[in-house]
Amino acid sequence: MSGQGGVELAGFWPRVAAQILDAAWMIPVGLVLVLLGDFARGGRGLSPGSDILLQLISALLIILFWASRQATPGKMLMRLRVIDAETGGTPPWPRLVARYFGYILSSIPLGLGYLWMLWDPRRQCWHDRIARTLVVRDPLPR
Repeated sequence: MSGQGGVELAGFWPRVAAQILDAAWMIPVGLVLVLLGDFARGGRGLSPGSDILLQLISALLIILFWASRQATPGKMLMRLRVIDAETGGTPPWPRLVARYFGYILSSIPLGLGYLWMLWDPRRQCWHDRIARTLVVRDPLPR
């Protein structure tokens, strides 16, 4: 399916594969951070609130990838990009932050926000609609 400006909108399964690939690198990164935190506290476990810090670090990593490459490593491997739905360029930072927090909204009602793309004409999940982004096929390897 082609979107506006002749871009090819990403399908459901490539996006799922990108999420799985991203989990494959994010889980070990999170584990290393947990082990470092435990080591820093002398083996007494993580401090209260450290889970929030881990979530913030994860969010920052994802948003930095979107801002610098228009894709996370999983999306890059699947040749997908996150673009501004209006300009086709890189979405501005506030909208990338909104997109990240939109993931939470997309997942709350049994993942309905992720499945929304199956019947959305622009293949947008709720977080894409919130941030006014599209996920498209990248015709050129990066």
